[in-house]
Amino acid sequence: MPNVTLSPLPEPLDSERAAAQSRLEVAVGEGRLTLDEFTERCSRVWSATDKTAIARTLDDLPVEVVGQRQKATSVLVGVFGDIKRRGRWAVRERVSAFLLFGDVELDLRGAVVRGDELTIRVYTIFGDAQVVVPEGVDVEMGGFSLFGDEETKLAPVERVRGTPLVRVRQFSIFGDLEVRSAR
Repeated sequence: MPNVTLSPLPEPLDSERAAAQSRLEVAVGEGRLTLDEFTERCSRVWSATDKTAIARTLDDLPVEVVGQRQKATSVLVGVFGDIKRRGRWAVRERVSAFLLFGDVELDLRGAVVRGDELTIRVYTIFGDAQVVVPEGVDVEMGGFSLFGDEETKLAPVERVRGTPLVRVRQFSIFGDLEVRSAR
């Protein structure tokens, strides 16, 4: 008798979860959800045990939010000073930061990110860079550092479907790079 393997039946709520995920992806793409809000809601969708719980994750989606229409950031420059971006801020697909004797901190948890990828390039002389992403966001690091360190502190969790890939490239002299996830 031939070996026959049956594939498991899809879970009854998978189609509802996928539809909710799609609506959340549209909302984050339009800037109605931040990256942090998106990852948190996706987690709730995929752990929901009934249709009502899935629907609750979509009930209060904002129509339009503060900061949605602000100009997206693409170039940051600092000389003898620090650059910090936190809270709700719009970001383009490519961001470049140039610093001389200064640090840069980019907190992407409240950022309005459009697209499937975000590339951050940091150029520093005597400056450190820190990038904070929500848990479940995939990050690639690279670049070159002379007399500096690169450190990744990402939470050991699965990638949240629909989140953008964040690429961080640092080119520095006497500068460190830290990429970490936070809830």
